[in-house]
Amino acid sequence: MRSKTLTIFLPSQDRSIKAVAGQRILEALINAGILLRADCGGKGQCGKCSIHIVEAEANSLSSPTDNEIRALGEKRVASGDRLACHAEIYGDIAIGIPDTSLLSAEVAKKGLPMLPDPIPSVHVPEKLSDAYGVAVDLGTTTIAVYLCDFAAGSVIGSTSMRNPQIIYGDDVMSRITAVHREPAKLQQLQNMVVKAIEWGISHLHRIYRIDRNRLQRMVVVGNSTMIHLFAGEDPSSIGIFPYSPQFTAERTIRAQSIGFKFNPSADIITLPLISGFLGSDILAAAMAADLESMEEGTILVDVGTNGEVMLRSKKGLSATSCATGPAFEGASIRHGMHAVSGAVDAVKIDPVSGEAFCSIIQNNPRRPKKPSGICGSGVISIAAEFYRRGIIQDNGRFERNSFPAFFRSDEDDMTEYILIDGAKTANRRPVTFNQKDIRAIQLAKGALSTGIMLLCQEAGIEAPKQILIAGAFGSHINVKDALTIGMFTHIEPSNLITIGNAAGAGAILALFDDAYRRRAAAIIHDTTVLDLGSHPKFQETFLDALSFPQ
Repeated sequence: MRSKTLTIFLPSQDRSIKAVAGQRILEALINAGILLRADCGGKGQCGKCSIHIVEAEANSLSSPTDNEIRALGEKRVASGDRLACHAEIYGDIAIGIPDTSLLSAEVAKKGLPMLPDPIPSVHVPEKLSDAYGVAVDLGTTTIAVYLCDFAAGSVIGSTSMRNPQIIYGDDVMSRITAVHREPAKLQQLQNMVVKAIEWGISHLHRIYRIDRNRLQRMVVVGNSTMIHLFAGEDPSSIGIFPYSPQFTAERTIRAQSIGFKFNPSADIITLPLISGFLGSDILAAAMAADLESMEEGTILVDVGTNGEVMLRSKKGLSATSCATGPAFEGASIRHGMHAVSGAVDAVKIDPVSGEAFCSIIQNNPRRPKKPSGICGSGVISIAAEFYRRGIIQDNGRFERNSFPAFFRSDEDDMTEYILIDGAKTANRRPVTFNQKDIRAIQLAKGALSTGIMLLCQEAGIEAPKQILIAGAFGSHINVKDALTIGMFTHIEPSNLITIGNAAGAGAILALFDDAYRRRAAAIIHDTTVLDLGSHPKFQETFLDALSFPQ
């Protein structure tokens, strides 16, 4: 039985969009290309996706949830404010969207740190010499979009946004399960990322005023599940043993066939996949880092929701994936958010008073924003500083006697530490870090450390000689903090090298030069895959890695 089609009217835009009965308003807006802030991933905690109900008949909406009341307050809910991530539609409605709820991009006008500008030693196909291209790093949590000029051989600008699919779960298994249970979700999930990428392209188009019809090519990299969802392929087989993807080869898709409107005839290329849990993102990162030419014992780590690790040893290249979860990107953290203005990116605790002094990202100092939450590098910083000051023990438990004035129990009776008082924040609610957040960090760093150690053992290496840290937050991570919490062990700080978003850099190189696409296939052929889950020492190694190091 087909769901009833409903209408959401936006008076300020004189526009109507379609929805289906029982659908969350946030999802309906995303499908229409209207992206809202959803820093908490649609959990109803941040309150950033608030909308106002202008008109609605009785029973046209689901009843307000406890999360909505906590995030917005009873008065706002009574006056018609709702959270788009929680409110479900059952009848025609009219809504208003405050400017503060709309997603706004913060543009990085320079190329990636790893790439010189202009990019040398690339051979742009003749047919693209007077065109533009787009490279996309399609992450589980974050999507990065890079606008490139083929003639100039450079990255013009870039932007990023939360992957809107996050409302179906923080990790790939949640999204695989959603499609497996309800096959119709596949097209919805595909449409979500297409709309998000199109939104990024439109934003860059407005900034740089290029002719959208001159966008001739796009290269997309991501983990295997994200690439399947982007291509409209059912990823269910990745979620069950033997975790085989539906395809691994490079694909070329016409933009129009999956819903892009910037140039219907443009080619969309997805780089090949290594396995079910090793995608084209680690492959692209390896190309950008030139891992094959590195000294033996070099490890490349792409830090993301699905941590991927590749080792260069005497035996050649080997790789494995780690279920790190989205903690390192702030997505599974209660007050986690994207690394934009208002996000806490570093913390220092006064050793006497216990007061937290927070560094806040301000990309536009002329218009500073009040603190709103914590980004990935801030999460690492907090965990490390808590451990240094005795606020958490080596097993991760809070030591409430350390600075009792800053401890409290939240509405779910969970212990949390107050970092910023509500009087100083954007939503008038305190920014805190709780016991569940600490556990998420332990699981993430434990999985990553386990992957590195077992990969080295299989290659006959006692410890890595150097570790290249890639990923969107790899440019901002504090090496000392990472070592303090045990993300990386048995290595000197000088041998930890951050290389920025190498997956995005590799996508850019493949966009400019077809030789990198051929190189990708060669790397896959020479790579041995290690399945951590079936390794006899996995459980023991992982449990040991959960604790913070002495």
